[in-house]
Amino acid sequence: MSHENSCYTASSKYNGCIEFQTDEYHRHGFSSSQLIDYKLLPNPEAEDNKSAASQRLSIAFSTADVVILGSNLGFLADRLRESELATVRVLPKRYSGVERHMPYVTAIQITEIEEPKK
Repeated sequence: MSHENSCYTASSKYNGCIEFQTDEYHRHGFSSSQLIDYKLLPNPEAEDNKSAASQRLSIAFSTADVVILGSNLGFLADRLRESELATVRVLPKRYSGVERHMPYVTAIQITEIEEPKK
């Protein structure tokens, strides 16, 4: 699958950094060594809103929390677990049904963790 209609890139080697591309102009990278944990759960908003993303992948880094909304996100969680995830990006809606078995990312939310003031 070409990068144009894929929401991720992976590598068979260890990736020292994971990059999240929230749009074509904004890229946020986090060191893989800062990964604390991740959770893949059904998106609670999808219960009441059938057009909402069906899954929510929450990733905690020491400096930020990242939430990825979409479908088939288990594939991304597998790559994350194996330290093979290199980039994750939001895809335009026109790509939502291109490969139904592949992950599709509708939104990436990044919340920086502020250091306590002294």
